[in-house]
Amino acid sequence: MFEEFEAQIMQQAAEAYPFEGVWLITSAGCRQAVNTHENPQHYFSISEADSRRAMAEGLLAVVHSHPGGVAAPSAADMQGQINTAVPWGVLSTDGVASSRIAWWGRGVPKQPLIGRKFRHGISDCYTLIKDCFEIDRGVELPEFPRDWGWWENSQNLFIEGFASAGFIRVDAEDARPGDVWLAQIHTDVVCHGGILLEDDLILHQLGSRRPVDDSRLSVREPLFRYYKHITHWLRYVG
Repeated sequence: MFEEFEAQIMQQAAEAYPFEGVWLITSAGCRQAVNTHENPQHYFSISEADSRRAMAEGLLAVVHSHPGGVAAPSAADMQGQINTAVPWGVLSTDGVASSRIAWWGRGVPKQPLIGRKFRHGISDCYTLIKDCFEIDRGVELPEFPRDWGWWENSQNLFIEGFASAGFIRVDAEDARPGDVWLAQIHTDVVCHGGILLEDDLILHQLGSRRPVDDSRLSVREPLFRYYKHITHWLRYVG
């Protein structure tokens, strides 16, 4: 997305290091905004004047950098994207080189369901479930803003989130293709999930110990490999 601005943003992100850079893409083009946050090494905010100008021009997307971090959104980033209702992008930089921009949110082209590379908040297990429901069933599930490592804080993100999204729990013996399964793998809370397919196969995004891991892909594989870890079977009822 917006490939014509990527080289500019990557260069300016390195120049902004060690502070977060922020760019507003509008119908008038791409403009770097001043980061007005009191802690610009870890967060960003923009002035009311920049915000008004972007809205007047027609805001198309927001991009920001993670200096010394990874190109994956925080919960605050994800909530910001929801609030603005335009695509957001994030890139990492060490002050010398910058990563390419990783995009998420409404309007961003969906990746194929099989073979996605793991990126927390953008192509993780919940994103795969969410996209599968939208592609196969025309159901748009809500986003769950989440920080990397949320499961380490005993946050019941999936249990609470799926309940509020119109899912009910069903018995394992009643599970049928299209139902969602949740698993607890070496954590105190449910931390992983996927979708049951025909022929006792499952679809899920392999997770990682790192927030970005190109070696961990979304796959279709036999249910039995994860069955012992599954704690919940859920069915969407709207």
